[in-house]
Amino acid sequence: MKNLEAALELLDMGWSIIPCRPDTKRPRIKWKEFQETLPTEEQVTDWWTKFPDDPIALITGSLSGVVVVDCDNEEALHAAFDCGMKSPFRAKTKRGHHLYFRHPADGLRRGPRAGLMTRGSDWPKIDGLDFRGDGSYALVPPSKNYSWEIPKGFSLDPEDFPIWKDWKPQIKSEFDDSFSFNDLDLSDVVAMNPIELMSEWDRTARYVRETYPNTMKIPSGVGNGRNERVMKYISEQILEGNFGAELRVRGYAFMTEFFEEHLSVAEFEATVRSMEESERRNHPDRFDEKGEYIHRKRIEEAKAEENGEGRSRRLITMGDAKELAEKSDAREFLIEPWLSPASITQVYGYSGHGKSLFVQNAMASLASGRKYFGCFEINKPSKILYLDFEMGMSTIARRLLEMKQVHGDTKDRLQIWTPFVDNHEMNLRTKEGLVELQGWVDFIKPDVIVVDTIRTAYPGLMENSSDEWAKVNQLAVRLRNSGYAVILVHHSNKPSESGVGREAGSTNQLTVLETQIRVTQVYQDEETAKQNAAIYDGSYDRPVWPMLSARLMKDFQLYMVMEIRYGKVREWTDAHDRVQWIGLAANNQTDERCIVSSSSTKQKSKDMALDGKDVEEISRALSKPLRVIKDWLEV
Repeated sequence: MKNLEAALELLDMGWSIIPCRPDTKRPRIKWKEFQETLPTEEQVTDWWTKFPDDPIALITGSLSGVVVVDCDNEEALHAAFDCGMKSPFRAKTKRGHHLYFRHPADGLRRGPRAGLMTRGSDWPKIDGLDFRGDGSYALVPPSKNYSWEIPKGFSLDPEDFPIWKDWKPQIKSEFDDSFSFNDLDLSDVVAMNPIELMSEWDRTARYVRETYPNTMKIPSGVGNGRNERVMKYISEQILEGNFGAELRVRGYAFMTEFFEEHLSVAEFEATVRSMEESERRNHPDRFDEKGEYIHRKRIEEAKAEENGEGRSRRLITMGDAKELAEKSDAREFLIEPWLSPASITQVYGYSGHGKSLFVQNAMASLASGRKYFGCFEINKPSKILYLDFEMGMSTIARRLLEMKQVHGDTKDRLQIWTPFVDNHEMNLRTKEGLVELQGWVDFIKPDVIVVDTIRTAYPGLMENSSDEWAKVNQLAVRLRNSGYAVILVHHSNKPSESGVGREAGSTNQLTVLETQIRVTQVYQDEETAKQNAAIYDGSYDRPVWPMLSARLMKDFQLYMVMEIRYGKVREWTDAHDRVQWIGLAANNQTDERCIVSSSSTKQKSKDMALDGKDVEEISRALSKPLRVIKDWLEV
């Protein structure tokens, strides 16, 4: 009568349970009503009196308050962990494991999911990884071939189960060709909550600051999440390779840091020991022949290999100059001549002059794989993480639609983070903000990272303080040294009577820049230009608006012109122009958009070569060194 006793105990816990046939594991009874109402004690007794060997099935969902992740094999179990589905409350099955979670009780229905039957949009498409939610059931111990794996010191209490967090796909693979503003769902642009990328220590610290700012401790009481959080933290530490005394020190520090009431020494030890034993059972490969834990050593060796450590290291001498120069010259521009791999670029301009518009269009063109962005040459499609701290939904929606029309579909190569998607701020002045950023970088693995703008990414930044800018510089250098091209969008001071304003704040911001770009709007009307602190087209030797208009197709008309003035901060070069102009135009009949620009000197040299000019004639005519012309023409 073992199954009967267990069934009555589970019923007392508030679980809806039914008998299943031993041969098929299908319900022996009609069980629809028990998805909404618990069976009675008499019904349960009658079932297992008649059929004492019937397996016990838990009806999952809101009624029982439990959902189960069914992992039919080790691969599915590891995949569940990789997807963030971690629970120390498990049942060993014949082929794998069941992971138990507390139902969120938020009124939402969560139906069953099967790994191979899903499209991957609502559940991972992984063989053997299934979800038992509302309208489903899962066999439970002591049914044949089922046994509980519960941390020592804990009981089978759903209140201790980790709360289920709905799985979401990580990235949107492609845009819908029928994309329109009415159908725009920017939640897919950022499909993963960045807080999930934080460690349990950082998540708990944030929760404490926001919820208990006075005590900075989580008080005791039912549902305070202590056991769940402690086990999650210990689990994370085990994954990082901590074991034994180190694991206990870290776990105890976490518990005492954030909770008013601590586990007793015996309870804490039982919890840690249980999770260590689970590690030994599930991952014997992480131990040597003597039973010593070697997982940490392997992690350190892998990191050392990744970072190039373990090899002999030395300082740079003159003897390295040739090799370093060859490596540097071998780097192709992402956008020639101002964006290189592993570089830091600042784009600045006065409010409303189009600095963000310029960068967004440049990134869209780079991501789409076009050959040119106006007069700027693009070598290969690149992946961009664009951190937009300023624009609202309507502005982003309009620009995405316009840029798709002009540059083509960027697919998943242009990914935008913005606070309005999940109403969540990212403050890069804080440790939590940097952790979130690191999570996104590790997740997307971009070629280019854009921060738009510095002022909003670092709220409260004292721009005239060199010490404050040191924090911005430190992050930019760290990202650059990790191989990313970094673009920092910044504001300029209000222009004076003598000319266009410079970048706002301390000159310390210039110390780490490779390239600096100033974006200034150009107006045809002198008074309008003066009112908007912009450039009057008539102040040029050759007006820009007529020059760009002459390059447009029929029925297209300019509506905005920007002067793009750029230069190398770290080194001087005579290979490229210092200023170019980009115009935005629209079709008067269809509202179709396009971009038009001035010609670069490199483009002019190629045109002259096609007209039969030799390299020396081209060099004299364009006032560029012969070596530069030969390089451009690949002579």
